[in-house]
Amino acid sequence: MFIERDLSISRREFARAVVGAAAGIAGSSKLGWAAAPRDRIVVAMSVGVDSVNPYAHSDSPLYGLWGHVMESLVDTDYERKNFSPELATSWSPKGNEWIFQLRKGVTFHDGSPFTAKDVAYSYERLVKDKQSLQAPNLSDIKEVKAADDNTLVIVTQRPKVALLGLLYNRVILSQKAAERLGEKLDDQAIGTGPYRFVGWQRGAHFTMRRNDKYWGAPPSVREIVWRPVKEDAARIAAIESGQADIINQVPVHEIERLKRNPRVRVEMLRGLRVLYIGLNPAHKPFDNKLVRQAFNYAVDQEAIIKHVHENQVYGLKGLLGPQMLGYDDQLENYPYDPEKAKKLLAEAGYPNGLTVDFNTHAGRYQKDRETAQAIASQMAKAGIKTDIKAPEYAIYEEEFNNGKYGMYMFGRGSITDPEAFYIRYFRSGRGKRLSYKNPDFDRIFDQQSETFDSAKREEMLRQLGKILHEDCPVIPLYNTADVYAVRREVIWKPRPDEKIPIINARFQS
Repeated sequence: MFIERDLSISRREFARAVVGAAAGIAGSSKLGWAAAPRDRIVVAMSVGVDSVNPYAHSDSPLYGLWGHVMESLVDTDYERKNFSPELATSWSPKGNEWIFQLRKGVTFHDGSPFTAKDVAYSYERLVKDKQSLQAPNLSDIKEVKAADDNTLVIVTQRPKVALLGLLYNRVILSQKAAERLGEKLDDQAIGTGPYRFVGWQRGAHFTMRRNDKYWGAPPSVREIVWRPVKEDAARIAAIESGQADIINQVPVHEIERLKRNPRVRVEMLRGLRVLYIGLNPAHKPFDNKLVRQAFNYAVDQEAIIKHVHENQVYGLKGLLGPQMLGYDDQLENYPYDPEKAKKLLAEAGYPNGLTVDFNTHAGRYQKDRETAQAIASQMAKAGIKTDIKAPEYAIYEEEFNNGKYGMYMFGRGSITDPEAFYIRYFRSGRGKRLSYKNPDFDRIFDQQSETFDSAKREEMLRQLGKILHEDCPVIPLYNTADVYAVRREVIWKPRPDEKIPIINARFQS
């Protein structure tokens, strides 16, 4: 293991590191960034790995990073809105049991065979690990049984149509490695994936190398180095200097300029992440539905999209985008109406307006700080004074997960089936992030969760969307556009879930 210390890269540090890059001069010794060889891809990513515990995060780009080293039972096929085999080759639900046939001949990086016992061990750890941020996704599982080495039986509390969506991204560890290494297991990051873990240094890099004994087609690229580069300007400098091959979250004001760069191309697609404002009913004044509705009337979504994001994001009607199950194109946005908001606040007992804390991340997503500031300005016209608080993201995430915020801005990614999203936020008693309680929502949610008729289930999902639209525990903002910059010689295509898959990437010959 590398010594852990904070080496996150600032704009000024990166600018010093790349001075003279056009003349072929390597970066500073602190960064250690020389021009990448053609068998290595360097990804400069807006988020970084804070722990080599694969369950100690809940972030779509990091799911993508981990998926190169450790695999799940299934992957997502976005074109078909379905799931594709990964470590499982087939599955069949019957009542509250799902039977999975597992891939044969797969070995972990330490040489131990992959079996159903490894899946059972991994899911148990995922639920019981105190650092795990993914446990709520498996809360409906009653039992995981290894019928034999290649047959897994998952028993749910009740029939669970969306189980595959909950197992997606839940990577599998080696039980034998855990027994051998004990607490040192996370120092090794042993998986079955196409890449083997090489090393990690917080704030500096996560490095992996091709697994030549991979069960599937071997990747073309020999080594991947993931660099956390939080500042937009530093990521732009990295791609333009040739010291990164792929960067994410390209700022909207840089898109056209990068398109003119002959050494770089821009890849852009509508993503699956939704940005929204949570209005937590566990905190006053958001226990009052009229207040929550007033806050919805106090936000001008169209102005934010046009003036803050330069029309490079997609407005939401309701909380789901059109590529998601349960999307309802009949929903209409709450119009921006400060006077209507004032009337609702007066009816709720706040004739002189009110003051609330507005908690937000800053720098986590494109222009999130500017978005929060624009919302604060809009709300002021409705008599709502907001005190913007933007702590360091590690603090923000911990407090957000523990339900300490009344009003907050956040993003949820990788949504195709909204089951996992709804569990974490809206099904009462299932999560602290948004302590929302509505018996009608709970009843329909539980019904759709057991309905294997896809048409009937989708109608139930639309009913859930209508309830949330009326009850206003959130203010929907927009669907993000995922924008990447890529070196011209790298052949690579993005996915809509913010993951950066390198297994099919290659250099032009």
